[in-house]
Amino acid sequence: MFRLATKRAFGPVSICRCYPNAYYASRATGTTPKKSNNPKHKTTCSGAPTGGDTTSTEKKRTTNSKYWTAYSRVSMLDAEKRLRLIFREFERSTISTSQMLAQVKSDIKGLQDDQLQQAKEEVFNNMVGFIEVEGYPTELDEDFKVANINDLVLLTIFPILLAFRRETGYQLELLREKEIIFTDSETGGYEEFVGMDFIGIGNRRLVFVVEAMRSSIGQAKKQCLLALKDMGESNGGGPVYGFVTTGEQWQMIRYDRGVFTQTSRFQVLLDGMEHKKEQWMREASIIVDCIHEVFRSGGSLAPSPLPEPGSTAMETDEKKAEERREDAKPRSEQAKAIVATTTLEDIH
Repeated sequence: MFRLATKRAFGPVSICRCYPNAYYASRATGTTPKKSNNPKHKTTCSGAPTGGDTTSTEKKRTTNSKYWTAYSRVSMLDAEKRLRLIFREFERSTISTSQMLAQVKSDIKGLQDDQLQQAKEEVFNNMVGFIEVEGYPTELDEDFKVANINDLVLLTIFPILLAFRRETGYQLELLREKEIIFTDSETGGYEEFVGMDFIGIGNRRLVFVVEAMRSSIGQAKKQCLLALKDMGESNGGGPVYGFVTTGEQWQMIRYDRGVFTQTSRFQVLLDGMEHKKEQWMREASIIVDCIHEVFRSGGSLAPSPLPEPGSTAMETDEKKAEERREDAKPRSEQAKAIVATTTLEDIH
């Protein structure tokens, strides 16, 4: 009787919610927004979609993206067309890190030598502590993820940026998961680390981006190049900088008016770092110099506007450079200048 009764009982029942015209997007940095073609798609009792829908297994964003193709979904061929370069040839053209640093243009004074050395000490200690707590970045460790590399990137940038802001008073901020979209809306994506210079109300300038990848630095570079192009054109001109890293190796890239320039890859982490401080300071601490010089560039201004009536273009450029140098002075120096001016006026 019992078996017969159970056969006549109702089958399993599940309640499934379905929203028409829903947009699905992954949390990952390079995700393409995808519109549901069938708003009435069926789901199983566990809520898993059927009919080949794979997007719901990814984390959904609450906002609708405005671009057509995410950086990670752009094929290498399409990326070459958009960037107007051939990756194979681009990989053969590198310059040394010292050459790149010599080419960075900046009117901002930045940190003093002793302050820069202190920042290197802090970055070294952060890296040693990171390896002790989270492990050395390696593909052999299945538990080492991109999130771990992002932790390392933050520990590297944070001491330099904090010292730079306090010394110069410059409103340079580090944004996380910043969405970058150019006006043509062809490509876009969420970048984990973006540096932005807040020049004034409604006036912001993208300065740098960091793209981290667990193993493939080539994939990270493709996404970084696409982001740099959109950043540079969004700024309206002037150089922007990017870094690609696996945690262990870094590479610096510059984009300026359609031209990309990259350094050779350089090692930042060393085996047994805690016992090789002098070697790290001599060979790997250049990462601090690279980041500091990018901060000093402040996303360099776009081409100068037309000169004021009665002045030459050179005079206009010198005036703007002087204004930027004044803005970049430490607050203490500005206060001393005000006091000195007031004293002279009192004397006269």
